[in-house]
Amino acid sequence: MKKIAILLVIAIMVIPSISAEDENYTAHARITIPSAEPVSTILYECFVEIDTSDTNCNQDLDEISLSWWTWSDQTNSDWPDDDAKSRASIYDLDLNESFDSISYSNQHSMEIDATNNSSKIVDLMPIIDLTGEVIIAEGDNEIWYIRMPIEMTPLFNLTDDTLLYIFLSQKNAVDQHGREINNLIYDMKPEVGFGIKAGNTTTVEWIISSEHLEAAGVDLEQNPYGWQLTMAFFGAIESDNSSEQLLSLHQLDLPIKSQTVDSTSFYIPTLIGVVLVIVCYALVSLSYKAERGMPKISSTWKNPTTLNVEIQSFSQRIEVKSVKVDSPWKMKNNPKSRFIEPEQIVNMELRFKNHEPTGCQIGIQLEVEELGAWTQYLMMDSSKLDE
Repeated sequence: MKKIAILLVIAIMVIPSISAEDENYTAHARITIPSAEPVSTILYECFVEIDTSDTNCNQDLDEISLSWWTWSDQTNSDWPDDDAKSRASIYDLDLNESFDSISYSNQHSMEIDATNNSSKIVDLMPIIDLTGEVIIAEGDNEIWYIRMPIEMTPLFNLTDDTLLYIFLSQKNAVDQHGREINNLIYDMKPEVGFGIKAGNTTTVEWIISSEHLEAAGVDLEQNPYGWQLTMAFFGAIESDNSSEQLLSLHQLDLPIKSQTVDSTSFYIPTLIGVVLVIVCYALVSLSYKAERGMPKISSTWKNPTTLNVEIQSFSQRIEVKSVKVDSPWKMKNNPKSRFIEPEQIVNMELRFKNHEPTGCQIGIQLEVEELGAWTQYLMMDSSKLDE
């Protein structure tokens, strides 16, 4: 009865958002919603500590891990924390300054429970057929918001408490004090406006309104980079409703700063030749710039738990966005993002908690001015080092 009451409240809250924005709009980006992630993929929700530590959370690059921040009142941070506190109350978390980071796996406190539940439905996938797109839209009043026209068809009868959570997160979030959190959730939007009977297709357009985004501290026009949308359906198949679990998981990047496309416009054949010329010129120019702008990266062991990384820039400015290490290695320090001006050499010292007998693979996320972003991987042999 409690779950039904919660769903009714959510339904009342989301109804006004469906018609809150203009029908006439400009689409700054259109992104097709991808197929569901493999059933083995786990959605981790990490509640970080007041000092932004997440040592108890899974941040594996191959998994989908999102972070919650609940400490803006205590730290005067401009990160939103209303949704985080609401989510924490669902898990009955005691948020105090001695709080240690904790991670939930598909809404379970134990990862093994998530894995066991997923194994029960592996032969039934997909459970939900979801198609559609995410549109970064600008209305007549020059405000930006998100539209999601979709078609959804359950392939099995689902329980009444089946619910969709839409999470809007930023890959590398930085607050006004310089704190950093990976994959920080800015906004959580629950949805119940869809059919739950097998073969019953729902055609609907979900809206994350400009007012909703503003309340979450999201300005897609002024801060367009690094956003992700995660869609997670939680519920159960009616024939086996012993436990609520993750039924379908979708995640996509939001490349907002793309070509502006009006919602009513079409491709003009006469422009194809011009586009081809521009593309050819751009490829030649990019090749030349890449040759002169690519950084040089080298690394050496200082001792069994310390690695020195040297990054040399040439003609282009470089941003080192993040540094991560593959398991079982764990970093003791968390290198902050930094810029490297042209024609400079910068040394970074990576310290690890323990020496591991397996090779150490480092992933350095770089963005080179005018060339774009990518992750540079370094594999270091540690087998010959003496502890």
